Amino acid sequence: MTKKYKYKYGVEEYSQDARHFIIESAVELDEDTINDCISNVNLDKPNSYNGDDFKVSFIGTEYGDDSQVDIRKVK
Repeated sequence: MTKKYKYKYGVEEYSQDARHFIIESAVELDEDTINDCISNVNLDKPNSYNGDDFKVSFIGTEYGDDSQVDIRKVK
């Protein structure tokens, strides 16, 4: 026998996490290039990614401890 549920809720939980990087460069970088640099680093563990004129080091992630929850009834 299948159980019938009376209520349904959509729940979204979010918090702010901070990822820390260090970029060393032989040339000045603009914001788009910096975003490209950090998007190429593996975020699983601290590690580095080397480009032609730069080195990006992923230091780690500081996980937010003040999560927010948004709950709504779904019809």
